[in-house]
Amino acid sequence: MSVVHFNHSGAGLPSAETVQAVVDHLRVEAERGPMEAGAFASDAIQNTYQAAAQLLGCSPQDVAFGTSHGQLYGNLIASIPLSAGDKIVVSRQEWIGNVLCLQRSADLSGASLSLMASDDTSAVDPVALLENLSSEVRIVALTWIGAGSALINPAAAIGATIREAGSSAFFIIDASQAIGQVPINVAELGCDALIACGRKFLRGPRGTALAYISPRLAAEIVPRSIDNLSSTLSTGNVVVANSARAFEFGEESLALKLGLGKAIEQTLALGVDRIRLDLDHKASVLRRALVEIPGVHLLDLGDSKGAAVTFVIDGFPCAPVKQHLADMGINIGMNGPGYTPYDMSIRGISELLRASVHLSTTDEDIAVIVNAVRSISSSRVRVSK
Repeated sequence: MSVVHFNHSGAGLPSAETVQAVVDHLRVEAERGPMEAGAFASDAIQNTYQAAAQLLGCSPQDVAFGTSHGQLYGNLIASIPLSAGDKIVVSRQEWIGNVLCLQRSADLSGASLSLMASDDTSAVDPVALLENLSSEVRIVALTWIGAGSALINPAAAIGATIREAGSSAFFIIDASQAIGQVPINVAELGCDALIACGRKFLRGPRGTALAYISPRLAAEIVPRSIDNLSSTLSTGNVVVANSARAFEFGEESLALKLGLGKAIEQTLALGVDRIRLDLDHKASVLRRALVEIPGVHLLDLGDSKGAAVTFVIDGFPCAPVKQHLADMGINIGMNGPGYTPYDMSIRGISELLRASVHLSTTDEDIAVIVNAVRSISSSRVRVSK
């Protein structure tokens, strides 16, 4: 069944080449044996680290792969030593999974967690951050692009602010919604860690994620979960890798890893700058069309916006609208307060619909979703409320 896919913010459509990379390795596992297939693919695996490093602007040694954003982010936060009186500051767009990890670490250590101030566009305010970046701040956590709006936070400006203040705080970026749609250079961002899943705008397989861990952060972490890939036992002492590889585990799906590598290579070949321009144009076209429909209200925030378009339709709860569109072969996303609790609480909204574009989105696709939303809004179709 062919679908019109506007849920790239949830999970993008992997390319035929990415799917083939996964299938090819699984076939080799079936023919040669899984362990033997891993050895056969060793060069391709190393190329995946090289490609990820090129995408992020770092050394391959500073890259770790995992099964999900939550796995890498949670293990990282749990590994950062905190003490009573330490402070964690977060963006109001922070993803619930990040909040849970950060709050748990704060509770266990006696540290505190608070929101960074926002400017009048709802983005994190670097000036206000500079004024409040005390020596007690241990972690600055930023969701670069929130899941509940199109807002792009000024990540590079925040990194520059931390450096200007002479702060030793670790700057940790959630780039799951950003990777694949905006250019990334960790040196320019000034971050100590950047974590992203592979399944969204990067169009990698589900069950994949990657992280950049700076040498400065790698030198201070105390990983709680380790195995014989990340660590060794020397004269009775556990020695953990002094790099991003401290967060990797020996048991992994090499097929999915190779699929992610193929997705990264394709992103690099296309050029992230070009992708950014294309997605920005298509999202703008969709916004302009939706805002003209009576009863449709856009909920996007920020001066700088990503490829997601968020909206509600007067008189229609989001869940039945999403299901009705799905029945028509149109995939969109939906967010509630369980995903971005701070942001939605501040805005006083309980749910929203999210349509996100990508390179595969055509003018015809945009016309299809716009006409469908117009039909719902004008009540020309029955949508169970």
